[in-house]
Amino acid sequence: MPVVTVLKDDAESTKVRVEGQIYNFDNRTGFWSPWSLSDFVVGVSNVDNISPVSDYMRADVENTPVFQKRQILRFNPNIFTYSKLKFKFHIIHQIQPGENGGTSYVWNSVVKDVESQTVLLERAVKLVTIDRTTRKAVELPKWFRQKYHDPSPKMERLNDLPDSFKTIFNPPDFPSDCYQWRTTVRYSDLDFNMHTHQSVYTKFCLDAITSAALKGKLRYFNRDICFYPLESVDITFIGESFAEDELLVNILQDMCDQTIIRCLIENNRKPVTYLVLKLGLTTLSVSKL
Repeated sequence: MPVVTVLKDDAESTKVRVEGQIYNFDNRTGFWSPWSLSDFVVGVSNVDNISPVSDYMRADVENTPVFQKRQILRFNPNIFTYSKLKFKFHIIHQIQPGENGGTSYVWNSVVKDVESQTVLLERAVKLVTIDRTTRKAVELPKWFRQKYHDPSPKMERLNDLPDSFKTIFNPPDFPSDCYQWRTTVRYSDLDFNMHTHQSVYTKFCLDAITSAALKGKLRYFNRDICFYPLESVDITFIGESFAEDELLVNILQDMCDQTIIRCLIENNRKPVTYLVLKLGLTTLSVSKL
């Protein structure tokens, strides 16, 4: 198990040092997998119940759980070849409440190499509080707004991700002849709310893109997609899916920038998630594992 040391935890930010051994975060390359990195960042914060997660749990007890609406991840390709045996990271979190409290907040995270302070991952996620009974958005609790006061204009932003959470991010029209891939949600794909875990959608899309690449349906990508470094992924969560649901993944390669691949996941013709992935063209070295 990783050793987590809390270095800072206050209203402005939380910083932890994580060191240990990678376990179950690899994929077919034998290195870090893109779909698991967000899980790792959240899971580490759960170890010591530091601010972002303890507040999440408190909101759940108060019958106002939070749901992800959108997540942006930007990767330094070095993280996909990072030390397979041992690692030492700084993970820094920052909460940004919505205007006047609102119904949502943005949780920013940065993962840095402890030795070089190289940024390996930038993550921003928009979370919305809802009433569990009505399933409608509700205002952030007063205690939350008091703890995470509106950040000072002088406070340095953790990451350089685009400030685009205020815009509505609608998926484009996917042509009827686009490549499609089907899969079924397993019980092991669910989170504690018994719906499909947010990270699983990225995994589904990478599997679908691999299928398209191996069948010659994509330009420039012709092998297992996990050997191409994922530079970024932007996920909009539209609906929900549950165990034994059959999902359809529609794939559309951007005509102007063919390193960008768009995926629309549907459940019984209803959109569930929309993902925009940007891939690097230089493949990772083949793992010896």
